Amino acid sequence: MTDAMAPSPRPDRGAELAARLVSGIVLAALAVGTDVIGGWFFKGFVLLLALGVAWEWFEMTRAAGRWAACAAIVAVWFALAWHGSVVLALYCAIMGAIGTAMFALVRRGGEGGGWSAGGTLYATLPLAAMLWMHGGQDGSLVILWLFAVVWISDIGAFAFGRAIGGPKLAPAISPSKTWSGALGGLFSSALFGATLAPFLLDATMLGGALMAALVGIAAQIGDLFESWVKRRWKTKDSGRLIPGHGGLMDRLDSLTTAAPVFALIVLVSLAAGIH
Repeated sequence: MTDAMAPSPRPDRGAELAARLVSGIVLAALAVGTDVIGGWFFKGFVLLLALGVAWEWFEMTRAAGRWAACAAIVAVWFALAWHGSVVLALYCAIMGAIGTAMFALVRRGGEGGGWSAGGTLYATLPLAAMLWMHGGQDGSLVILWLFAVVWISDIGAFAFGRAIGGPKLAPAISPSKTWSGALGGLFSSALFGATLAPFLLDATMLGGALMAALVGIAAQIGDLFESWVKRRWKTKDSGRLIPGHGGLMDRLDSLTTAAPVFALIVLVSLAAGIH
């Protein structure tokens, strides 16, 4: 057989899986470690993640205004990290989104404003949510519960989907996702969230299950949304920063939507005085 007829080398699936496992463990350890240590370690870690997500978004969508978006992220971070003002942080996020949209519209002759504003909010809202929750009572435990529920939702969706298969959830967006995976992820997150709620949230198991179900749904929506964005811009991965995972957006897609939803749940619970 000549070289021209020789089959192309197949990727080493074992090496890819090993890289994915190791990088996932490292990222999880960093997330949990900075959360437990708290203080400026956690604040700085979350800021770096938000800036990385924004950079990948603007790189992938080729939208204008990435530096304006980064400025908005830093402003939101200062509002919460230094002043502890969620109102100021949300104001900075909204004004940052408007500012990047206007910059893009002027720069691109009236096009691309939506993608610029969307990227700014996509990075700033999870940042604001996590800093606000971490700064509250037992904030480290609250964030730990959020991490656990999001991760178990992803793991459950993957495991049930691979084991059961069946009808596709959204074949036009993500052909590999199934209804069995979505329901399995939802079941896993609700069960895990209920089990941990009395220890990490000072909440009942029923309350924990309900909150985890909502967070799990938000996490799966975030996963699908990022898949849609990548398909829209004909990109397989958001970046190449993380071996086996692609970019930060690929790893944090579930958390970007789950964190703001959970922050809203916490806010409503505090306002209502319920657990």
